[in-house]
Amino acid sequence: MSSPWKKAASVSDLGQLMADWLEGRHNAYSPSSLSNGPDEETLHLVPVLAACNRAGFVTTDSQPGETGVGDDGVRWEQRAAATGWVADQRLLDRIRLHARRAGMDIIAHRPDSGWRDGAVVTRIGSKGYTWFGRTEGRRKQVAFEWAEVGGRAARELRTSTYITIFDPVWGRDNVLWPALANAIR
Repeated sequence: MSSPWKKAASVSDLGQLMADWLEGRHNAYSPSSLSNGPDEETLHLVPVLAACNRAGFVTTDSQPGETGVGDDGVRWEQRAAATGWVADQRLLDRIRLHARRAGMDIIAHRPDSGWRDGAVVTRIGSKGYTWFGRTEGRRKQVAFEWAEVGGRAARELRTSTYITIFDPVWGRDNVLWPALANAIR
């Protein structure tokens, strides 16, 4: 039996598959995470992430805003953030509008843009630990995140915009998600 991801013919198909994966409707691992479901820390985000994916913002990574102290006594912080692909320009415009109104930061890699360093979304102590929006170019990003998808869907991804939206406030988790929910209505 072949992977449902290989059968995807468009970014829209990928969004539906990703939403189903987030909601546990199929256990075929997500090509972008190679796991059988979302991390425990993001379970409360599944409703908005699934809706974003069905609307056409195909998320490949996300995390809540959180802070804490590790077992080693070192403080860590996360920014609420989501990254992924948008093929529909009108949807991209709505996401940007609502994100900006909410005070979020956005990195958009259009089809003709090159490498960017991205933004630190997790830090341990004062050092960056996780970056979103960091890419060495579209072909490499698609190959890295979507190696298991069909050729037609991969070609559409290469003409889509790769976006990262994140809250500039460390640890805050109640602003980005309502902004995304409003954008896809």
